[in-house]
Amino acid sequence: MLSIGQCYLDFVNKILKEGKETYKDSDHHLKESLGNYYYIDDPLDLKFRAKYQHMTSELMLKEVKSGRFDIDSCPIKGDALYEYVKSFEIRDDQGFVYTYPNRILEHFGIDQFETMKERILTSTGSNRAVAVTIDPVLDGEREDIPCLQVLQIIVRDGELTIHCFFRSNDIFGAFYSNMFFITYIGIKMKDEVNKEIMGDKLNFGGVHYYSSSGHIYNNDMRAARKLISANK
Repeated sequence: MLSIGQCYLDFVNKILKEGKETYKDSDHHLKESLGNYYYIDDPLDLKFRAKYQHMTSELMLKEVKSGRFDIDSCPIKGDALYEYVKSFEIRDDQGFVYTYPNRILEHFGIDQFETMKERILTSTGSNRAVAVTIDPVLDGEREDIPCLQVLQIIVRDGELTIHCFFRSNDIFGAFYSNMFFITYIGIKMKDEVNKEIMGDKLNFGGVHYYSSSGHIYNNDMRAARKLISANK
């Protein structure tokens, strides 16, 4: 079973060892891995899948706040990680060009979390429970567009999984918090669907992660190596 912490260390180490040097633009030198996929089937390191039946979004927030998931030399931990995960409940853009919660919960005036939930409740086997963050009108001429592009909820064999696609992902600086944020959405969806259905309740089956470009910026290389050394 693969936790977020194990995946994070593996992914950072993979890019340090195998990543190809490239430039995103003239100001951003980085090491990059293309076409990445991980199935994080035990995101919170509970060791047993059955324990996710009792893990709620509220309990997850309490455990994040407690510091249980903090990793030495990871740039986002403690209160910063807690506030990032909890931010899913904040619908406005908070003065930024975009935020993921704003794009998921208010995009085009649509609460896409609710839309995904209704599609699952209408047809448990649906492949249409999808949320997007890109806005061709708003983002067409912007330099800063969402890295996370798509979320999808899939239910099979009594388990709800969440699938995410990143066009670009800062693995050292953002991947760890991104995965807790997405896990929170998945567990919250499991909780919400289970409130509505009769009979056997769904379990949470983890996160399927996809990215076109996973990378570490050149100015983070020393800190990334320290991360790996500190957690051997």
